[in-house]
Amino acid sequence: MARTQQQRKADTRERLLTAAAQLFADHGIDAVSVDVVAEAAGRTSGAVYDHFGSKQGMLLALLDEWEQSLVTVIAAEFELAADVGERLRAVAANLIAHPSEETRRLLLLEQELWLRAARDPEVAAALRVRASEAHARMARGFASWMADGIIEPVASPDTLATVFRALVVGLEMQNRVDPEAMDIDTVTAALGSVLTVESPSPHRRTTAAI
Repeated sequence: MARTQQQRKADTRERLLTAAAQLFADHGIDAVSVDVVAEAAGRTSGAVYDHFGSKQGMLLALLDEWEQSLVTVIAAEFELAADVGERLRAVAANLIAHPSEETRRLLLLEQELWLRAARDPEVAAALRVRASEAHARMARGFASWMADGIIEPVASPDTLATVFRALVVGLEMQNRVDPEAMDIDTVTAALGSVLTVESPSPHRRTTAAI
């Protein structure tokens, strides 16, 4: 059955945004042109302008529609383990010490977006909206753990969410530059110190897929 024009346009838009996300992560936003995104998506540069108006419009659309985020991936890792210690170990293994290629690209793209936001008020405004939703999700999770007595109320859920996310980003960046500096047990202990929970006993590496 032949697709409608609307379906073809939606497919093109999705292809362009997917290509942009990958290229921005791998090469940096400033290093990637409209033509390069279009070629990677199997479309023409005219399609980029038709859908987004400009490279800036494409970047803003990516922020609006891109469902992945660091918090989303952290939440997925938490759901794979039974207790807090094992959940922290899953984050340490799969987001910091041994991230998959998909996760590595996600983290790089997030860092590129934050760097761009520091110089571009329009991007900063869009990123704040996206970041606030992700932050609220993590804070609600920590609040629930406090209410259930799983972690101690050493700080407000909002503060814990801010510090935990920042620590994950910082440790991942350090590990990417110097992977010999930390192992999974060290990273797990560092994450646990934020929540004042003890690390699980060392065992084989967690390898759950993202």
